[in-house]
Amino acid sequence: MKSSFQEITADDLLLQTPQAPAVFTGRSHLVEEAINLLCGPNHIHIAILGAGGIGKTSVALHITKNLSIKETFAGRCYFIPCEILADATNLIQGLVQAIGLQVAQGKEPLGILLDYLRGCDSLLFILDNFETPWNSKAQIEVKNLIEKICSFKSATVIVTMRGTDGPGQIKWHKLGGHSGLPALELGAAKEAFCSFSSDGDHAIMEDDPILVKLLLQMGGMTLAIMLIAQHARELPLNDLMEMWNIQKTAVLRKIGEQDNRLTSIEVSIQLTLKILRGKLSAIGEDVLRLVAFLPSGIPDWLKNLPKILPDATMQVLMLKKSCLIYDTGDKTLKILTPIGEYIVKIFRRPEHLENEIWRFYESFVDNLSQNSVAGDIQLGQHIGNILKILEIQIEKSLDRSHMNVLQKLCDYSQYFSRLVPLVKKSLGWKSQMTLSDQTKLMFLQEEMLRFMGEYSKAVGIINDVEELYKHQINQESTSNSKVITSTSNILMKNPIKQTQAECYRRLGRIFYLQNNYTKSQQKVQQARDLYDSIGDMGGVAQCLQSLGDICAVLCQYEDARVTLQQAKEQFEKAGDTRGAAQCLRSLGDICRMLYQHKDPKVMLQQAKGQFKRIGHRMGAPQCLQRLGDICRLLHQHEDAKIMLQQAKEQFERVGDTRGAAQCLRILGDICKLLNQHKDAKVMLQQAKEQFERVGDTRGAAQCL
Repeated sequence: MKSSFQEITADDLLLQTPQAPAVFTGRSHLVEEAINLLCGPNHIHIAILGAGGIGKTSVALHITKNLSIKETFAGRCYFIPCEILADATNLIQGLVQAIGLQVAQGKEPLGILLDYLRGCDSLLFILDNFETPWNSKAQIEVKNLIEKICSFKSATVIVTMRGTDGPGQIKWHKLGGHSGLPALELGAAKEAFCSFSSDGDHAIMEDDPILVKLLLQMGGMTLAIMLIAQHARELPLNDLMEMWNIQKTAVLRKIGEQDNRLTSIEVSIQLTLKILRGKLSAIGEDVLRLVAFLPSGIPDWLKNLPKILPDATMQVLMLKKSCLIYDTGDKTLKILTPIGEYIVKIFRRPEHLENEIWRFYESFVDNLSQNSVAGDIQLGQHIGNILKILEIQIEKSLDRSHMNVLQKLCDYSQYFSRLVPLVKKSLGWKSQMTLSDQTKLMFLQEEMLRFMGEYSKAVGIINDVEELYKHQINQESTSNSKVITSTSNILMKNPIKQTQAECYRRLGRIFYLQNNYTKSQQKVQQARDLYDSIGDMGGVAQCLQSLGDICAVLCQYEDARVTLQQAKEQFEKAGDTRGAAQCLRSLGDICRMLYQHKDPKVMLQQAKGQFKRIGHRMGAPQCLQRLGDICRLLHQHEDAKIMLQQAKEQFERVGDTRGAAQCLRILGDICKLLNQHKDAKVMLQQAKEQFERVGDTRGAAQCL
């Protein structure tokens, strides 16, 4: 970098000025916005702000090369690379050289410049990377200079600089919004990546899922996309993704060139950190660590951050202004992925804060509004953070608090695929668990796998539970052979029988979902007999409900009705509203199958109301789906479509693929009836694929 004692020449400026990049995607609207403003009637100054590597210079270069801009300013457009202008003195020299002014002996360059601006026609200065002189020790001089230049009617100024604020007391039009240039959207990022790598050895398709995954890691940063794309000329995307996963930001550099802000993402981020040097406290570093560490960022940060890290607000504001972190519309503090990965690399994981994070999220889950849309939204904002800190805590030790949080999260089926590995990790501590706790966790794992359509894995878990109790059963047999009839032996029998009954019932449910109704009936009957023998009427009621559902599927409607009515009465006697509502829903189903449309509508509405009252996530959309199907049968197609669409959205919200597929199938059938064959084909194909995903061959066949 030139010091203030060195002369800045026109050649210096020219050699530091890059060409407008040929690959330029997702920013044309910003260039157009700037051109309209600059060519309009008002005197205006534009600030192109944002994080390092977000594409500020590229936007500025494309503005200056526009023909309308050249005509408006009659060619008097001066691009000045400020990274070589370390202070106000250098900046004045750069401006004088760019314009081509001659400084006579005994005259001061500043006076020459100001005299020229007083009398010249309109001109445009593009002060690129203005953060260099602005953050010098002589900032007050730079401030006075830029304010003086902008006060001339003849001078229009564009500055590009890191951060969210333009320099000085000047009314800047911030291109791209209050916080500066936004990250590139995925479509523009794909286009840029494919353009950068188009002359490589490997053909890349924009819809390649690995490309999408890789680009999401680039955070929409133009520099990161360009740097990763150059490697795609020689490496397949799979290898590139693996490189990123291992080396992270070290991959984002140009091979064969010196590292600088344009060739290395790490150097670019370091420049921003250098600007903050001396201003960032230990608390500020912890804020950076936290935001980089937490995948969901810090939602509602003004309220939540002080609970983890007190007295951090001023440091947050400074970090936001530097664009190292940003604030989303819903007040969540986030960080662009490449910046976050580099922060983790140099500042390390915030291990000293992990207990505070855990305490915060343990309390958060405890106080979460259960079975409400507001609670679901709140949890969705934090779920990435909760799962990450929970995994870390489980890895460290076995603790009742970990089990409690895990069990509460298992009420949210949309997160099952991410919770299953955590349950498995928890079972790594089984040697320190009671048999009861281990069984609860294994049944939890089975339930989630079953819901996800992973039936063979779910059966494997049940087999493991049975194996776990085999030893106890053998011990019981030995005791019986010795004719021991102590109270303790009698008490021991019940948990073993209860667990075996639960295994049978769960196997019956899996066979039911696989459309193997004979096996399902056998297993459920075995479970019922065991529950009956130990006097567990709740278990008996569950089995009666399952047997009734099987009879209904086999068109044995009278048997189904009697059995489900018995189950409903037992649930009601035990105060089990959920079980009673499920039976009512099934009874409504039977009436629907028998085309008794009035009765099922009443039953399903009642069941839906009960499910809503107890906050049962699956029950209400299941009733809504059936009500929609009744409307279809009554040729009330518009009402049916509305109900089915609502049910589908609710199923999707809770991650119920099968339920959503059933709605799609019925919607497809309605479209066929209405001769909307194109829509019908799309919906039925989607439904078929979703049924296949959860192993429902019967459902898939119904879509053909």
